[in-house]
Amino acid sequence: MTQNLPHNILALVLAQFGYTREECNISLLGNGLINHTYLVQTQHKTFVLQCLNQQVFTGPEQVTDNVDLISEHLLTQSSNKNYALMPIWQLRSQNNKNHVKIQGQYWRALHYIEDCYTLESITTSEQASFVGNAFAQFTNALGNFNSQKLADIIPQFHDLSTRITQLNQAVKKTSNTLLLQAHSNINFIKSQKNFIDEITAITKNLPLRVTHNDTKINNLLFSNKTNRPIAVVDLDTCMAGYLMHDFGDMVRSCCASIAEDSAELDKMSINIDILTALTKAYIAGFNGTLAKVEINSLLLGIKLMPLMLGIRFLTDFLNGDNYFKTRYATHNLVRAENQLHLYKLFCQQESLLADIVLSTSRTTA
Repeated sequence: MTQNLPHNILALVLAQFGYTREECNISLLGNGLINHTYLVQTQHKTFVLQCLNQQVFTGPEQVTDNVDLISEHLLTQSSNKNYALMPIWQLRSQNNKNHVKIQGQYWRALHYIEDCYTLESITTSEQASFVGNAFAQFTNALGNFNSQKLADIIPQFHDLSTRITQLNQAVKKTSNTLLLQAHSNINFIKSQKNFIDEITAITKNLPLRVTHNDTKINNLLFSNKTNRPIAVVDLDTCMAGYLMHDFGDMVRSCCASIAEDSAELDKMSINIDILTALTKAYIAGFNGTLAKVEINSLLLGIKLMPLMLGIRFLTDFLNGDNYFKTRYATHNLVRAENQLHLYKLFCQQESLLADIVLSTSRTTA
């Protein structure tokens, strides 16, 4: 399963963490779209080994330093019984570093939590409540951490105006063949100016927090014993941001009836029961501390995140698939159309979504 990595590179990386290639059993771990992640098992130790994608993370040392800062804070919060989940931390190299650099590639080792599993989708409202509460706990535990201490790993990562600018640049540079395939989706995005202006207006008044920025269910570890979340993982995109981004991405990834790369758009629907459970648990997880403007922003976040991800997928398609891993030529185009369709469904259900968010905020205030 590691045939794409030369034996000598793995040996060099493992040596930096005090292991030989021969004593390690290595297998692929997870299905992330960005980094290459492996599970390493020895007779006495199990850990995660990861090669950071430098096309995405142009400052890999900033990534590992950010993770250290967040993990240290969460460990303190956990020790003080202010964080019920288990923090994840990076292991040190033989030189006491949080990463190693081998032949131009950046690698790090991560603590591995035993006796747990991940999920790719939510199937029950109870699971949805667990997910909403876990991500709220994570952000709430970082409420007294100064988000400005974190490096801006991907500048303007969730800035809609920046994403539209990137799309426009890709449109100018792409081939006529790709442009023709994406034409209708480009025109639809241009037609959403009123919503884009609404997002620009509200962000001027939102407080900055430490946000996870990838709140998919597969970034939670669930206990085999309790079937409840025990850890939030994949902290690489944690930066200063807005709650509506984390909440919107959680809803986007958990409430659609089909996978985000499915082309069967006629089968897509929104699971309102799961959306309601997510919303209630997420808002309740902040224990009544959310500002009114933040609560109002959550409704916008539900629509914002599928639109923004649709723009990102479409931009990557036009740029030749440089960011997201793909399995076939139009994979990113299919993803873009999927997310834009989800955005349309959320817009059609806006009145119901407003009732869910606002009624929940009143009952938990």
